[in-house]
Amino acid sequence: MKYILCIAMAITSISNLKAQTLKVLSYNILEGMKTDTSKGKQLFVEWVKDKAPDVLALQECNGFTQQTLEALAASYGHNYAVIVKENGYPTGVTSRFPIVDIRKVNENMTHGFITASINGYNFCILHLNPHKHLKRRSEIAQVLETLRLQHGDKNWLMMGDFNSLSPLDSHRVAQTNFVQRQLEASLKNPNISNLANGAVDYQVQQSILQAGYVDAGLTYDRTVQKETGKSGILSNTRIDYIYLSKDLAKKLQYCKFIYDDFTAKYSDHKPITMELKK
Repeated sequence: MKYILCIAMAITSISNLKAQTLKVLSYNILEGMKTDTSKGKQLFVEWVKDKAPDVLALQECNGFTQQTLEALAASYGHNYAVIVKENGYPTGVTSRFPIVDIRKVNENMTHGFITASINGYNFCILHLNPHKHLKRRSEIAQVLETLRLQHGDKNWLMMGDFNSLSPLDSHRVAQTNFVQRQLEASLKNPNISNLANGAVDYQVQQSILQAGYVDAGLTYDRTVQKETGKSGILSNTRIDYIYLSKDLAKKLQYCKFIYDDFTAKYSDHKPITMELKK
């Protein structure tokens, strides 16, 4: 009888683990969190512990190997980690849940992307080309087709550094000098081609929206604006996003950038955090 009771309790425990809310954080950590020079990246570790994500998606895991990323993840309570490659600017993901059905895609990609199943959700962690709009277009086409062939349009969380702007932010972008800065950058370095015929290239993000994905950050921003009359959660020229397939959008609790003393200093990107309800 005790044996049966223990099995029942274990099953209940596993069910409760899967039923709880899911907290996700995506962060471009600037060349392997190079600005945290503490042994074992302890400043970063303590920051992650404080934010307590269930899943941490990373971009620019420079200098990390599969082994060292696993060690870093374990130091903040994640027993599972995956890195897409061990050179260049790799993407990575760590989790307190098992990471299964892992696929690492580097072919035809600048920095590579990872797809995997975590706690019953399908994840895609990516980092698109930073300097050429045509390359970004081809990369996102490859990502979207990969996701479609794997699991259709259901149960997906896609996140990372997209290095592109959303047409849904065009009113914000128009208030900045983005185009001028890109023109100046291309004059200094002919290899930089982030504009399309001298204008902002929205095609990368447009293709994601047309594929049926929902911009979690903008969705939450609009909810806050409707309830409070105030916005400001999103930056004018954000390039970091979390996208949800439509079936998951109804589970969104919040999605916003993190602004604190740590994020003000240790990367040139701001992390984006999101929570889904059960």
